[in-house]
Amino acid sequence: MTAQDAPPPHSGYAQIDYAQLDQLVAPIALYPDALVAQILAASTYSPQVVEADRFVQAHAGVQPQEMARMVNETPWDPSVKALTAFPSVLGMMNRNLDWASKLGNAYYNQPQDVMGAVQAMRQRAYAAGTLRTTAQATVAYEPSGIVITPVNPAVYYLPMYNPWVVYGAPVPIYPAYVYVAPPPSPSGAVVASALIGFTAGVVVGAFSSYGWGCAHWSPNWYSHTVVYNHNVYVSHSVTVVNHGYYGGYDHSASAVAYNHQVVRGPQGVSSRTAVSSNGQTNVWGHGPNGGTYERSTDHYPGGSSTTVTGPHGQSETTSVSGRGTGDPTVTRSGARGNHTWHPR
Repeated sequence: MTAQDAPPPHSGYAQIDYAQLDQLVAPIALYPDALVAQILAASTYSPQVVEADRFVQAHAGVQPQEMARMVNETPWDPSVKALTAFPSVLGMMNRNLDWASKLGNAYYNQPQDVMGAVQAMRQRAYAAGTLRTTAQATVAYEPSGIVITPVNPAVYYLPMYNPWVVYGAPVPIYPAYVYVAPPPSPSGAVVASALIGFTAGVVVGAFSSYGWGCAHWSPNWYSHTVVYNHNVYVSHSVTVVNHGYYGGYDHSASAVAYNHQVVRGPQGVSSRTAVSSNGQTNVWGHGPNGGTYERSTDHYPGGSSTTVTGPHGQSETTSVSGRGTGDPTVTRSGARGNHTWHPR
């Protein structure tokens, strides 16, 4: 970034370290991928989140189709509109507005650091044995990271968990964060799974038919960006700290350069090329804003080794050994150190 494009020296934003970022994302890191993307984007519009929560509460008895139609006519950001399908999420963000605002400021200024923190917390939960595939959500290890998706893409079950205990070693409680425990439900509306419960399913069809609905959001775990309608999402909020200087405070200088490219770089064409030969598979991807990634996988008896290099040069290697023995071992090494576990 040039001096002209760098954030102003008195921006009012102080770079957050990794431990604080982990604490900040703990309440939402175990949500399904699409919902994480929406929450991070919407958190940059905290005043609109308050409006949307009040709007949804005021129309609590309205049918989903009518609610979606009314929401479509509002001036809110698409991410805030999308969250109206999940009133409990809006309520959680409004109830913890200081936390939500801090999350929005962190995501806007350190987008790749925040996305990395989400993956780090998922790794901790998996290592603690609390994050596993259930009847409600699929948890999958992919070269890009841990991916969480609803078993039925038309129905989202929201995880309910205490964010300060679910990750194994206790996470410091975020100041003034209000955690509401799942209420007892003899009818089965909340299903226990270790330390994680699930609310009754939320049918998102009425909202997905609009261009801002749930189906139009996803995280890109390779480039550590939020994707909306196949493009990197960049918030245009004027209420975040340092607005207009997206991604200027990520810890990696190459990440800052990539963020700058996303905002001001030439628009490219998405493409993916894969070549396999002699037990090796190489994949090259080019994103809609010029970003690239490379994935190289070596296959060998009983396992494989995959190295992913992201758009800012950061790489991560995942090795699997012992396939077919009943006790495989997975080792992942990257910017946050080495992690080894035995999936079952």
